[in-house]
Amino acid sequence: MDRREALKATTLFLGYSLTAGATSALLGGCKAETSSDWQPKTLDNQEAELLAEICETILPKTDTPGAKDALCHRYIDEMLTNFYAKDKQDYFKDALKVFDDRSKSKYSKAFIALNTSEREEVLSILAKEANEYKDETGDRPHIFRAIKGATISGYFSSEVGAKGGLCEFLPVPGPYQGCIDYATVGKSYVL
Repeated sequence: MDRREALKATTLFLGYSLTAGATSALLGGCKAETSSDWQPKTLDNQEAELLAEICETILPKTDTPGAKDALCHRYIDEMLTNFYAKDKQDYFKDALKVFDDRSKSKYSKAFIALNTSEREEVLSILAKEANEYKDETGDRPHIFRAIKGATISGYFSSEVGAKGGLCEFLPVPGPYQGCIDYATVGKSYVL
């Protein structure tokens, strides 16, 4: 191996080592508070309750845990508080109001007062709007995509989502097994 190849390999190894540590620190610092006396930091209590219902409608509890079980609304509030600038926080809060506005225009009730099928209909309307949405600046996603993306991120970043959700979390990588029968595994695995 010549000197140039050795430097490339060393740089890649160092880069991967630092990236893994930084990612671990970032995700470890974004744990949602699980106590029952939790108070939102960026959102008010009504906004947090509305967000919890929106998240649960996006990822409902079935035979797997739902978004409320994963405390997605708490995760999102924590992300808003620690990582979003004030204008992005305000944009997210305005997005919550749009869910209520669509609910009131369609059913004359707030989103929280709707039944499951009505909530799903409101989400369908917003999803259709999101598909047709064109942002000229490229700075702001459609409000539905912003909340849906944050919900999915919160779900799969949680212990509930990683262990009991749609994939199986293995904290320590096991041995490499190139050819295994999928039926013996049963689920996708996340390392």
